[in-house]
Amino acid sequence: MVFDKYFYKRDNILKRRIEIDASLYEKLKELSEVYEASINKLVNVAIMEMVETNNVNLYDRPEKEITESHNFNIRETAYKELERLSDKHHLSIYKLVNIAIYNAVNS
Repeated sequence: MVFDKYFYKRDNILKRRIEIDASLYEKLKELSEVYEASINKLVNVAIMEMVETNNVNLYDRPEKEITESHNFNIRETAYKELERLSDKHHLSIYKLVNIAIYNAVNS
């Protein structure tokens, strides 16, 4: 069905507090003004794209980059995939989320 191409099916939502690099969060804020999507939706799409492409590569953070904690509504299926990738790659959930956002905003 054509709707599957543009929308995710309903899923349980998990509220999680995740540390995000400040520069990445700023890019998400900018993108939320361009697209009809909240920051939460952008993060979920970034996670699912990382899962589908299996692009879990560390990136070079600026030396003085700060992180900020933000509350996110993460789709349960996306969070389960993050847990799986965390076990597989021995990376924390917050690092995986930052990698997913970095990949998405730099693609």
